[in-house]
Formats: sequence, C-alpha cells, structure tokens
Amino acid sequence: MDWFIAALLTGLFFASSRLVSKYVLRKKGNPLPYTALHDLIAGIVLIPFFFFDFALPSEGKTWVFFGLTVFFLFLADYLVFKSIKLIDISLYQIIIQVRHIFVLIGGFILFTEGITLPKVIAIFLIMFGASVALYQKSKLHWSKGAIFAFFQALFASLGFFTAKFALRDFSEASFASLELMGIGLLGFLFMKLDAKKLFSEFKLNHWKLVLAAVLFGFFELFMFISLKLGDISKVIPVTQVSLVFVVFGGIVLLKEYERVYQKLAGTVLIIIGILLMYLI
Repeated sequence: MDWFIAALLTGLFFASSRLVSKYVLRKKGNPLPYTALHDLIAGIVLIPFFFFDFALPSEGKTWVFFGLTVFFLFLADYLVFKSIKLIDISLYQIIIQVRHIFVLIGGFILFTEGITLPKVIAIFLIMFGASVALYQKSKLHWSKGAIFAFFQALFASLGFFTAKFALRDFSEASFASLELMGIGLLGFLFMKLDAKKLFSEFKLNHWKLVLAAVLFGFFELFMFISLKLGDISKVIPVTQVSLVFVVFGGIVLLKEYERVYQKLAGTVLIIIGILLMYLI
C-alpha cells in the first residue's frame, strides 16, 4: 500500500469515528464506560490482523513504553469524550491542533529536532487559529469542554512519543490492538470493575458505539502503517484531512452553526500553520 493512501485513510477513519461519537454523546452516554467499551471493541476488531503482522517485543523496556502509552492515551481518549459531550466537535477538532506544537517541542527536547523560522511562524498560526475559533464576546471563551480538549492534545502528544519508542520493537497491528484493549481494560479498572455500567452503556448506544469503535480501530491501524511507509513530514499533513472533514461534518451534519465563520477562519489558519510546520 502507498503511504499517501494509508495517510488519507487515517484521516478519513478518524473523522468518521469522532463524528459518530459526537452524535452518540451529544444526547446520552457516560464518557468513562464509553471510553472503556470504545477502545476495547476497537482493539478486538484488529485481532484478525495478527495473522498478517504479529510480533511482540524482544526487549523488556519496550513494555515500559507500551504501558506509558496505554496510560497517556487512556487519559487522552477519556478527555476526548468528556470534551465532545460538552462542546461542538468542530470546535474540539480545532483546539486539539495545538498537539502539533507539543509534538514540535517534544521532538526538540527528546530527538534534538531543529526549530526553524517557518515552524515558529506555524506555532503562532496554529495558536491564532485556535484563538479565533474560541473568541467570544471580546475574550477567549475557555469553557470546561475546551479545557478538556487542550489537555487531551497534551496527553495524546505524550502518548505519541512513548508509542514511537515502543514501535521500534513491536509490529504495527499487534501494538495497535493490544494498546487499544489495554486502554479499555484500564478504563474498566477506573470504573472499579463495575460491569453494570458497561452493560448499561452498551445497551444505551449499542451499534452506534460499535461503529465508532470499529472506525477508530482502523484509524489506528492505518496511522501506524502510514508512519512506517512514509516520512512523518509528509504523512502528518495528509492525515489532517480529518480536521477539514470533522469541522465541515460538525457544521453540515450536526448543525453546529455557532461561530461558524470563526471556525472556518480558524481552520484555514491552522492548515496553513501545519503545512509550514511539516513541509517547509
């Protein structure tokens, strides 16, 4: 498979999964059991790919990075569903683009990656784009849902770095599946092993929850495949079709009309910033 196709599918599966989850959670649903079920099902869906790509780590330290990835991404996924239950999915998707700034800073600290003038300009464009979307009544409107989205981006970035270390000694399919099931089980532990909440959540949302989980499972699989096949500087911009699809999907399909022109302006600024950060 070509890296471009894999990266494009990554963005499409991500956007589809998040739009379905927003549709579910805007009416009913508890974010913690939803997280546990969502990620557990997503991980189970990927088990058949073990027959094509299965390899467990040969080094003990890889499991440490795997455990950290599960922990950080559990917090990230839980905050996703906390956030989109409270704010528009289109606004959420704009705010979490600050993760590119976290990844840039992390790359500089951990991998001594350079920070160039275009990347500095990109940071300001991404921050300005998010600010435009958040601006309301002469100030930035940092609601609880927006704050959850900001911290989700932080924890997702931390999970990206630990996953990058773990994947040096892991196959993509086995890592994606085990990581997702690990998040689901960790969510169950945080629920104090209360299975009744899981059954209640499944009964409440059933096939819609399953659909979101299946789409998310394929997002993770294609994300790791695209990163393996192509350079990150090329892959990341292509995967950002998810930003466009989620923003327009939220506005058109879910009728998120509040501050619509600000969201569109913020999206354009962020896309320019992402292109500057990765392509120049």
